[in-house]
Amino acid sequence: MKFYGWLGLCLIVVSEYALFRKIEPFQTWFYCFAWWSYILLADNLLFRLRGRSLLYGQRPMLWQMLPLSVFIWLLFEAYNLVLRNWAYTGVPAEIGTRWVGYWAAFATVLPGIFLTGDLFEQMLFGRRSSALASETEESTAPSSRPVARVCAGLGLGMCIAPLFWPRYFFPAIWIGPILLLDPLLERLGRRSFARQIAEGDWRRIGSLLAGGLACGILWEFWNYWAASRWVYSIPLFGDGKIFEMPILGFLGFPPFALECWLLYHILRELYRGMHSMPARAAFWLGIGLFTVLMFQAIDRHTILSFASNLSRSAPAWQFG
Repeated sequence: MKFYGWLGLCLIVVSEYALFRKIEPFQTWFYCFAWWSYILLADNLLFRLRGRSLLYGQRPMLWQMLPLSVFIWLLFEAYNLVLRNWAYTGVPAEIGTRWVGYWAAFATVLPGIFLTGDLFEQMLFGRRSSALASETEESTAPSSRPVARVCAGLGLGMCIAPLFWPRYFFPAIWIGPILLLDPLLERLGRRSFARQIAEGDWRRIGSLLAGGLACGILWEFWNYWAASRWVYSIPLFGDGKIFEMPILGFLGFPPFALECWLLYHILRELYRGMHSMPARAAFWLGIGLFTVLMFQAIDRHTILSFASNLSRSAPAWQFG
């Protein structure tokens, strides 16, 4: 096992013990400690199985992936400002500590999904030479344009509908972006899900779906025990929970992994197409500005309670 694998193992053991003993900062930030421990362990295992991983062979890509992971999750947080399907409770009152916690938690989304998907691909299909989830392949042939337009139009409608009728169309945010974004990835010259299906290649889709579900279970499990965590208020399907998540809500995790994969690779292709330094600087500046604005929005609209009674009062919108 590599050094960072042992570090991950030690960190998860210490975090579990400290959580049981109610020792800070592990009790409040248990979710972050658990996920970063898992990422170190999963990366170490992937390296042993395939000889490549995010930390070995793709480290520069990993540093770009982390802020993009935060940005991509915040897109769904922006949806939640309308949907109000989840909220945070027990978060630190100090803004600096709280925002570092946001970033540390949201930055785990893409590495967690991609590493888990790669591990499932290795276990299910056993191919060491195939592309990792953090990579894409060039498209060998364009998809049917009429079909792509229909999919994109349907996806756009499913992305918009939850903003106007959130009570009934909230599940569409876990499906619509796939239909909307997949043709765009194809237009950018990369091998889309539609192209993979047409070629009879289900490896990437199957491994990401399995990885998304596995990550969803871990998200909910580790979140349940943390002092700083999220809770749900999902209309129509809110009864019958596993941890904090209504049972049917777990169906959203597999397609969420596909959405994250598409968003990440579209953003990477757009960035690669920017050949000037000012354009690339503007790209990262836009990512940073959106992150700050969304952190402020979460503080104002998505927090139910703070860990300290000395903090300002929580927002008054109804939840639960």
